[in-house]
Amino acid sequence: MHVLPVDPARAHGAPRPRDARSGARHPERGAVNWVTLVLLAGLAGGAYWLWVWGPVYVVHYEVKQVVREHINQAVRNPRDAELVQNMVHKLETLAQVEGEDATGAPARVPAVVVDPADVTWERDAAAQPPTLHVAFQYERSVAYPFLDRTGTRVFTVDIDGDLSRPDWGPGR
Repeated sequence: MHVLPVDPARAHGAPRPRDARSGARHPERGAVNWVTLVLLAGLAGGAYWLWVWGPVYVVHYEVKQVVREHINQAVRNPRDAELVQNMVHKLETLAQVEGEDATGAPARVPAVVVDPADVTWERDAAAQPPTLHVAFQYERSVAYPFLDRTGTRVFTVDIDGDLSRPDWGPGR
């Protein structure tokens, strides 16, 4: 068995001397490096995007829920024009944003505005099972705080629904 000679300075727990080629391998605890800065910038950017656009996407989810609700109502109600009118009215009441009224004065206006003529409402009673296709687009504008910019996005709703009546078994 071969034993390496022990440096007398290291024998009593002294730190090993560094040679000229090896610098500090790890930054001191609590130091900020470029990776930390990139991660913090990405986290701040993601939080800002979520703060600005998060409510817009929540309203879009609610819009799709309203459309599904009216597709379910269409199972029993054959009056399509009435259903479209009620759906458009419900969409206008989902959310309000700062905007301008008809006279140009600042006011709270509906966030989702859809013209009933722009709604595709196609009932196919001949299909097996009967279906209903609802589709439309609406535009949302968002003001970016601190940047004095405005972003616009067009959202598309395109949903097919089943109009067959469920069979719950024999009546009780």
